[in-house]
Amino acid sequence: MLKFTSVRNGLRLTKGAITHLKRNGINTPQKAEALDIVDVTRGTINTRIFTFRDKDNYLLKRLKIDENSESGVKNVQARFYEYLGESGDKRRLNRVSAYDFGENNKCKNFINWDFYYPYNTSSVWFSRRTKDGAVNNFPKTSDYLEDASGFRVKPISIAEFLDIEKTLGRKCIVDEPWTLNQTITTNIAATDCIRECTAVGIVGKKGITLNHLNPNNPQNRDITEIEKALKEQIEYQGKDAKAFMLGSVEIDTPSNIQFWGLRKILEKTGIPFSVYKTGDSTVQEFINTLPRGLALVKQIKNGLMTPFYLHSSQHIVCSGNEIKVANLIIDKELARGNRNAADMIKKSFAEIV
Repeated sequence: MLKFTSVRNGLRLTKGAITHLKRNGINTPQKAEALDIVDVTRGTINTRIFTFRDKDNYLLKRLKIDENSESGVKNVQARFYEYLGESGDKRRLNRVSAYDFGENNKCKNFINWDFYYPYNTSSVWFSRRTKDGAVNNFPKTSDYLEDASGFRVKPISIAEFLDIEKTLGRKCIVDEPWTLNQTITTNIAATDCIRECTAVGIVGKKGITLNHLNPNNPQNRDITEIEKALKEQIEYQGKDAKAFMLGSVEIDTPSNIQFWGLRKILEKTGIPFSVYKTGDSTVQEFINTLPRGLALVKQIKNGLMTPFYLHSSQHIVCSGNEIKVANLIIDKELARGNRNAADMIKKSFAEIV
């Protein structure tokens, strides 16, 4: 028989209440302002459910504790909710994480949902991960463009890029401030926001060495230092090494200078390499796809759009001979049903060599 022994809704989370909860092993999430507690008994199982909410009544955390009154064994289910935006009643879910804990507080199972909201569609892209694998509803193509150097360049959605990036450790991501100090060598590598910058990948027997070089960072001004580093990377990757360059625009003078300098370095080494230059016209296409002015500010502030979609630049994931590319043009084309990889890649760059 199910018996509700206690129901307490809308309890204020004072400092004293938070301290009391912590002493009993219950952590209060940040921004929580109200708490509901429900006590239920079914036979020998006593269940207590804690539900934390923020000032807008959004659910932040739900904790369900089942305790066997005879054995004392506890099972805990914890679920956490994250949202886009700052405040208001229109915010969308960003992530939901659920965990099951058994004896000795050991995690038995988990489920993570991630949600992505582009600016140009009413669709919601999501992925769901468990210990047994992952599923998602991202728009995809199985097609790819194979270039003269043997690289298979595949367009992917921004949602897919973000999802892949979340599965990679920090050692597999080239991040800011984008100098030689951030260069990595690994089997799979990713980097984002390539606009004025140029990414250079050296592929060979050691996987991929990925550089992301910001032309406006003073640490990248010494082209002789960069040339030395690239030659060392090529030697490290072995006699069958090959390379690609991706990024850069003409309107930013240091960007253009750096791009041509890097191109000359690769030409001098004699290894096969491919060129994917973004160019001014492509960046303008990126910008043209975004909402303008107050409409954009409203979408971000109210949590209606994933902020990463603001980046009018290239994002890549590289492994072996495969380069996955995500950008605003590809996202728009995939959403409208385009599955022609060559078409999307050609629309994404002003120059491909």
